[in-house]
Parts: sequence; C-alpha cells; structure tokens
Amino acid sequence: MKPILSAVNLAVLNNYARTALKVILLLFLLFTYHHYLDAQDIKLENPSFEGKAQTSNVPAPWYLYSKSPDTQPGFAGVSLKPSDGKTYIGGIYNASWPEKFALDIEVGLKAGKMYVLSFDLAYPPYYTKDICNGSFAIYGSNKGEIPDTLWKSGEFYHTDWKRYTAVITPTKAYKQIILGPYIDVKCKSSVFSGVLVDNLSASIREIPQLVISVQNTCKAASTGDAIVRVVDSIGPYTYEWQPGGQTSNRVANLAAGSYEVTVTAANGTSTKSEVVVGEYELKASAAITNDDCYGGRSARISLDATGGIQPYSFSIDNGTSFQQSSIFNNLSAGVYSAIIKDSYNCTLNIDSLYISAPSALSVISASTRPVSCSDVKNGEIILVAAGGTRPYTYSISGYMFQSDSIIRHLNEGEYHYRITDSHECIVEGDVEISKEWRDCAVFVPNAFSPNGDGVNDIFKAKIQDDISDFRMAVYGRWGQLVFETHDPRWGWDGYQKGIGLPVGSYLWVITYTDSKKQQMKQQGTLLLLK
Repeated sequence: MKPILSAVNLAVLNNYARTALKVILLLFLLFTYHHYLDAQDIKLENPSFEGKAQTSNVPAPWYLYSKSPDTQPGFAGVSLKPSDGKTYIGGIYNASWPEKFALDIEVGLKAGKMYVLSFDLAYPPYYTKDICNGSFAIYGSNKGEIPDTLWKSGEFYHTDWKRYTAVITPTKAYKQIILGPYIDVKCKSSVFSGVLVDNLSASIREIPQLVISVQNTCKAASTGDAIVRVVDSIGPYTYEWQPGGQTSNRVANLAAGSYEVTVTAANGTSTKSEVVVGEYELKASAAITNDDCYGGRSARISLDATGGIQPYSFSIDNGTSFQQSSIFNNLSAGVYSAIIKDSYNCTLNIDSLYISAPSALSVISASTRPVSCSDVKNGEIILVAAGGTRPYTYSISGYMFQSDSIIRHLNEGEYHYRITDSHECIVEGDVEISKEWRDCAVFVPNAFSPNGDGVNDIFKAKIQDDISDFRMAVYGRWGQLVFETHDPRWGWDGYQKGIGLPVGSYLWVITYTDSKKQQMKQQGTLLLLK
C-alpha cells in the first residue's frame, strides 16, 4: 500500500517551510543592510562642538588626543562668536605642544573611497601666545597607530569665520578621526600655529567615485561613446553631461573633444570628471604591381594600414565584400578604389589606384630568306616585334631561345615561331622557308649603271651558297680602295665619300669561306656605266 500523508505531517512540513522562508528573508535583509552600511555616509556626533566652555577640554563625544585644546569662547583672549551654536574648539601647535582632539567613528572610513566634509575656520587671536598663522589638518588613525594625514588647509590669517570643504581619500580603513592645527615651516620653533574650528558637517559624506570608459570616435565623425559607472556610493544617481545636457550614464554619437560629466549621489554629494574623446585615425598606403601582359590578370594591390583598432578588413569592390588579407591578387588593368575598415567600423577610402599593363605584344613582320642552293641550310626567319616589355627572346620549335631576332641556318620547311617578352608574354606565328635547287656558287656581275633608274644601280655579289668571312673590295685604276664591305647583302653605289666616281673600269676582289669550309678568292674587272 502507498503511505497516507496525515494532517499532522502536513502541519510539520508547513512549519519547516515557514521557518525556511524566514531564514531566507532574514539573510536577504542582512545582505541588504550590510550593503547599505557599506555605502552609507558617516554620521558625526556633536558636529557643532556644543558643550561647556572650558580650558584644556573638548565637548563629548569628542576627546583630547594630545595636549589641551580648549572649548571656546572665553579663554586666552578668544572672544569670536560661534558660527553655529554656543561653543567651538580652539587649539595651538608647535613641535613641543601639539594640541589635537579626536572622535571615534563606529562606521569608519574605508580605504580607497572619497569623502567630503565641511567646517568653519578662523585665525585664533590668543593673547598669551605668538601665533604665526592659522592652520588645520585632518588625520585618520586606529587607536594605537601613528595618525596618517588626510587633508591640510594651508596657512590662513582671516579672523572671521570662513567655510572650508575637505575631500579625503583614505589609503586604509580608519575608525578614528583626529583634528587640530599643524606647524608650518615658515613658523619658528618658538612660535605657534593655531586654529578655531566650528560647525562641522553633520556627516562625512561619501563622494561618488567614477569609472569612465571612453570609446574614441572615427576621424571626422561622431561615433564616440562614453559610459560612467559609480563605484560603491549611495544611489540613485543623476547625471549631467556638458556640452549636450544628456542625463544618462551613457552618451553616444560623440565627436572628438572634451566633455564634463557631473554625477550627483542620493546624499547630495557630486563629483565632476573630464571626459576626452579622441579620434581613431586610420592611415594606409598602397603598393601596386602592374599587370605583366596585355589583357592578363597578374596585377596586385597590397595595402598597409595603421591606426584605428585592429584587426582590419579590406575591400576593393566598393564595400560589397571585405577580406582579412590586405593583398589582392589576380587583378587586371584598370582603376580601383580601396576601403579599409577597422574593428570599430572606422573606414578609410583610397581612390584612384591605377593598374597599368604594357601594350599588346605583336609581330610587326615575319619574313624569311630561302635556302640559297642545293647543298646548304642557310634559310633565315627575320622577326620584328613591338609592344610588351623588352627585351624579347625568339625561338622556333626544337631551337633554344635567343636574343637575336634573326633565326639562321635553317633548312626548307614550315616553322612555328614564338616571341617572348621579359614578363613571359607570348606571341606566335607560322612561316615557310623555300629552297633554291641549284649549284652553290658566288656570282659577280661585270658592269653596273648607278644612274638612279632602279635598274642595275648597285654592284654586289649574288650569293648562292652558305658563306662566311665575306669581304668585297673595289679599287680604282691607280689601285686606290674606293669601296669595301663585309656584308654580302651590301653593294657599291658608284660613290666615294658622297661623290660619284667617273665612268670606267674598276677592279674588284672577293674573299669568303664557302659552305664546304674552303677559303675562296674571286676577282675581276667592273665597268661603271652611266
């Protein structure tokens, strides 16, 4: 059988539940109360120093810390009326007589927090002492410890009441505050510094401590951002930003410049802080590698970015797409624009990035010379190229590349040639070399008529052989040399140094090495006609 839950059991369970709920509520209240105490202002007992005017004592709960400050007015010539209430405290100080008074504070000063308190001060006209100047200091301590100086007034000389405000930031926790004058270095050791003090603020109020986060703006834009956070103070808080007048703890769309935020806590204290919004300035340069060949895609743009917030991203298609790499490869000739973007979305445009390419590599002419006779291989391909990037190299199938544009020592047949520039751009074509089926020999005419009619105007040898080491010389009737060449393609036009020679007989001599590697010499007479 299943057990039956009785009414008694239910009552017990309900009691446990109520107890647990009470415990949870109590813990919550304790936590909340502790948090409140952690952030509350420190109340001061008897801040106006009200008590019985008397020498060598101070009104409770204040007590003497060292020597014998007095509850005034009425002693040693001090007659200034209180600034609040009926009494106040006066004290003097030198190295041998340091008058100070103290107060124990249950909720002590905490390390690292900022506090503010106000009070009235006056220069003390003690007729019994030589008072060098007025001075006042606030110290923090724990009983048995050497006091730490939290604030000093500096010297003053006004004999009427003036209000002072001290902002203190303890470096450690203190449960005792100590007040009194201090000696100034200008005072001689035989004289005193002194103070009259009244109307202390009712509490030492905690000042909001601010932690400000700033996001700079993009250059020439309004994308800045600032957030202010209050550390361990009493809320709620009000905020005021200037310029602008915004009233939240965060402001956006800020341009570069200086701003001021004032934060006021629930206890009425406020703190101001300057907020400087800087600029993220992206800078970039571009290195361009132009296209190697006309119509190719070997160009490259390399971008180098600095400033802003890394990592960067890059685009060359007007922001349609971005990439992490700053290098763009496989580009053709044209005009490009680059966009560089940092991680805060600040952008920089670089316009007019020109990628050029050489003009198209082309063949101006591809001519041939036929094989001159039956027993030789002296055919030639003569190539003339333009465009691309010099220097060029030339080749035909089965032949090594060469820099000479004339490919020699070829037999008859069809050939496929290739011209390559310095960037490996290529242009190709086909030619055919013919062959003269005749005996190999060198023939020389015996007359010519250089009269400019286009017929037989040049005297030269007709080469039907694969020869080398060619030389042709022509001599006058007195044996003087009138013409010489080592190129079998050149001949004599009947002139010497620009002057036409007379009609008559001349002697010619030709030497060469024939296709059989034999040294040959031919000579004869030549008749120059008009």
